[in-house]
Amino acid sequence: MWTVTKEEIAKLVACVDYSEALTLHAGPKEALAAAQDGITYGFRAVVAFPWNLGVQADAVKGTGVRAQIAVGFPSGNVTTRVKCAEAEEGLARGATDLDMVMNLGAFKSGDYRKVTEDIAEVMKVARPFRVPFKVIIEVGILTEEEIVTAAKLVKDSGADFVKTCTGFGPGRATSGIIERIRETVGPELGIKASGGVASLEDGVALMRSGATVVAFRRHLVTQLEAMGWKK
Repeated sequence: MWTVTKEEIAKLVACVDYSEALTLHAGPKEALAAAQDGITYGFRAVVAFPWNLGVQADAVKGTGVRAQIAVGFPSGNVTTRVKCAEAEEGLARGATDLDMVMNLGAFKSGDYRKVTEDIAEVMKVARPFRVPFKVIIEVGILTEEEIVTAAKLVKDSGADFVKTCTGFGPGRATSGIIERIRETVGPELGIKASGGVASLEDGVALMRSGATVVAFRRHLVTQLEAMGWKK
C-alpha cells in the first residue's frame, strides 16, 4: 500500500458515487442497502437503475447524499426520446443527479452532430431540475484521439462532467486517461472516474490525476470498514 493521507481519504469518500446497486440483478433490497451505505459513510451519491431509483431517493432524502439516475445505460444507443423519458421520470421521482451515456454508435460512426443533439435534448429536460449532468464517453472503446474528441464534445455541450465508463463495457479509468481528459477540458469541468477502480488507493490516485468524482462498488465499504473509518 502506498501512502495516502487522512485528508485525501476524507476527500475521496465525500466524492464517491456508489454504484453497488447498479447491477443487472439488484432489486429493492439491494438498492436500500446501498443507500444505507451511502448514508453511513457520507458518499456523494448512490446510483440505481430506474426501477430502483425510488427506493434510493426516499432513503437518502434529507441526508445530503444524492440519488442518481442512470440514463441510456449501458450503450447510449436508445433513441433520444427514450433518454428524455428516462430522465424526466427519474428526476420527477426524486433523482438529484444524472448520468447519461452518449450515443456511442453515432460517435464511432463519426456522426458528432447526432451525439451533440442527443446530449442537448436530454439536458433540456434535466436543466429545470438543476441537477449535476454527466456524460459517459466509454473510454474502453475509444482511441486516445477519440477520447479527446469526445471530451471536447461534452465540454462544448455545456454538461457538468465527463465520465469515463459505464462499468458495463471494456476498459477502465486510469490516471493517464484522467490526465488526458483534464488537459482537454481544462480546470473547471468535472471528471468522473468510473470503471475498474479497485481500491481506495486507486481512487486517490485518480483524484490526484484530476478526477473530481470516483465511482465505487462494495469493495470500498469493505476497505473502509477494515480501517474503522467513520464519517
